Amino acid sequence: MGEVHQIYEEPNLNNTVTKPEQVTTKPIYVSKKVAAEMFSVSKSTIYKWLAEAEDSGEWPILSVRPSATITLIHLDTLEKFIVSKNKSFL
Repeated sequence: MGEVHQIYEEPNLNNTVTKPEQVTTKPIYVSKKVAAEMFSVSKSTIYKWLAEAEDSGEWPILSVRPSATITLIHLDTLEKFIVSKNKSFL
């Protein structure tokens, strides 16, 4: 049998989470309200952007509607859409 190597790194400040606020994730989808807050625009601006993107037909995966009352926005695609509108925005 071959030699067994243990993969183990000692705990240190760079690889240990000790407080909940240290845990961060990047969302994949956000609500219209959250998108508005993230980009410092009004919800009506988000509605206009979604309508513009839908009318153009160039952004088919920008949003999904899992139900009649919920619209989720694909965050990476929204960022690309905004940059395409105005490269100085981001």
